[in-house]
Amino acid sequence: MTDPWTYPQERYYDKWWEGPVPPGHPSDREIKSIVVDRLKENPHTKDDDIRVDVKQAVVILGGEVSSWLAKRAAGDDAWDTPGVVDVSNQLKPRQSP
Repeated sequence: MTDPWTYPQERYYDKWWEGPVPPGHPSDREIKSIVVDRLKENPHTKDDDIRVDVKQAVVILGGEVSSWLAKRAAGDDAWDTPGVVDVSNQLKPRQSP
């Protein structure tokens, strides 16, 4: 089985992030928890089954959503989360544009 995630290239990671998490910066686990909570509260994404993964403060969103608006809303929620350095929005809308 292949890995279901497509990971961003190295260029997405700042050099300072190669070491331990800087003091006061949210951990990947904390970022994921906040993003998941925001997606559950958002009226555009609350009924969608969205996979959230966080690697070195990069949020990776996967799965299918109900609309292009839901895809955009999920990306915005991820970007608006403190500590996020990049978002890879791999969500696929079920509706055509």
